[in-house]
Amino acid sequence: MLAFLTLPALLVILGPVQAEPQKLRIGTGDWAPYVDHERSDGGALARLISAVFAEAGYEVEYIFHPWDRNVLMLQQGQLHAIMPYSCTPSRLNYGICSDTLVRGEIVLFHRRDQAFDWTTVEDLLNYRIGTTLGYSYGPAFDEALQAGRLDVQQSGKEDTSFRLLELGRVDLHPQDRAVGYAMLRRLFPKDGGNIIHHPRQLNTEPLRLLFRKDDPESVMLLRMFNAGLREFAKRGDLQRLQQALNTGDADDWKPSQSSPVARD
Repeated sequence: MLAFLTLPALLVILGPVQAEPQKLRIGTGDWAPYVDHERSDGGALARLISAVFAEAGYEVEYIFHPWDRNVLMLQQGQLHAIMPYSCTPSRLNYGICSDTLVRGEIVLFHRRDQAFDWTTVEDLLNYRIGTTLGYSYGPAFDEALQAGRLDVQQSGKEDTSFRLLELGRVDLHPQDRAVGYAMLRRLFPKDGGNIIHHPRQLNTEPLRLLFRKDDPESVMLLRMFNAGLREFAKRGDLQRLQQALNTGDADDWKPSQSSPVARD
């Protein structure tokens, strides 16, 4: 009997066809509590970004790679966006930046038994510093690093510098404060290790979603994401997330849901 029915009649019988949400590929790295590959939801920022795009009808797949590889994949068009990144001048050569998701606070970690104080980057020249490839630590530090004025040991893995710091093979490790303590709790679950941070901030930087430059689809996605992000900000989600990050409660933070539109 179905062979003799027209398409409109079939649609009435079978019901409306549900369109599959378009999937977006977003590159990131393991950077708990912001992003965490061990969590099914991807971590706090992944929950936020997924919620923003979901309200626009998109589904997000997170691709975990080293930070410098994410940049290369974005430039080659293999990813729709990468996150979380600061919007440095060099990154504007290939990317366009979203509005601020949250603000990261970069501090210098050191051993508890090491007397350490600093005021400017000039005070860091005689220290051995562990850094991570693909990171930006702020204009002053990055400039000194590129000029070869700092004694730096770079690595591709997130936790390497903390392991070296605990062993006394480096003296300092610049890292986001929330990320640093989350990593220390994982590396040294009993006491967090013999590591603390200096209260002076090396840099405070808005963390953003970075889309590909000179790409029409990226421009569309950026505008759509920013509009959705502003709605979440109005609901207080971004303020609640920042507070959760500052207090170490980011794992329990969840984005709100939009109120359903009333229908007659």
